[in-house]
Amino acid sequence: MQNNRPDISLIIPTLNEEERIGSLLQQLITVAGMEIIVSDGKSRDRTVEICRQFPVKIVVSEPGRGRQLNVGAREARGNILFFLHADSRVDYQVFIEIRKAVAIGHPWGCCTLGFDNSSLFYRMLAFFSNLRSRYLSSCYGDQGIFCDKDLFCKIGQFPTTVFMEDIGFSHKLRRLYRAYIVRGRVISSTRRFQEGGTVKTLLKMQLAKLFFMLGMPPERMLEWYRSGYGGVK
Repeated sequence: MQNNRPDISLIIPTLNEEERIGSLLQQLITVAGMEIIVSDGKSRDRTVEICRQFPVKIVVSEPGRGRQLNVGAREARGNILFFLHADSRVDYQVFIEIRKAVAIGHPWGCCTLGFDNSSLFYRMLAFFSNLRSRYLSSCYGDQGIFCDKDLFCKIGQFPTTVFMEDIGFSHKLRRLYRAYIVRGRVISSTRRFQEGGTVKTLLKMQLAKLFFMLGMPPERMLEWYRSGYGGVK
């Protein structure tokens, strides 16, 4: 990590991600002007051990993605925060476009979503997800969310709920500014769909959004969502 102050702080929440985190960090450490913070939720595998092999900052908190993201953000030195899932890949142009977006007055948004499977189902899912983000200013964590740090502190950070923290975060931000969608892509893993079944997983995702809007307690929602998924986060 460079000694001068970075302009982007990339924050990755982890929980038992030993199979994926190394390849992601190997890609990201080549990006100039950025610090990487891994916020671990007390993994029981080799996740932290693998992270220590890279020039990244590691923090540990109680598990829960919203809580982990907030803990990581408190350690950030950059003016722009970029939150990324551990099972993602990122186009390098993303970092250039995020800097430009914030510089011209777009303080938050996300990336264009793609999947690591090019079948028609996933192409259509990515298309409608990107459409939703662009027109409803509703960005999900698997798209990679960026936010000006001052704005992040102003709106009160991520909700510390155990589930749907990204939707809660988007809903707070879009009351102030529309989301800006950069053209660079974040490639998300399809492991949830592979483990839970494509149609069943998609249906559960849509129902989870409805339950969120209806005010179902996040703990109950997460228990329902994980049922039949082999513990998928």
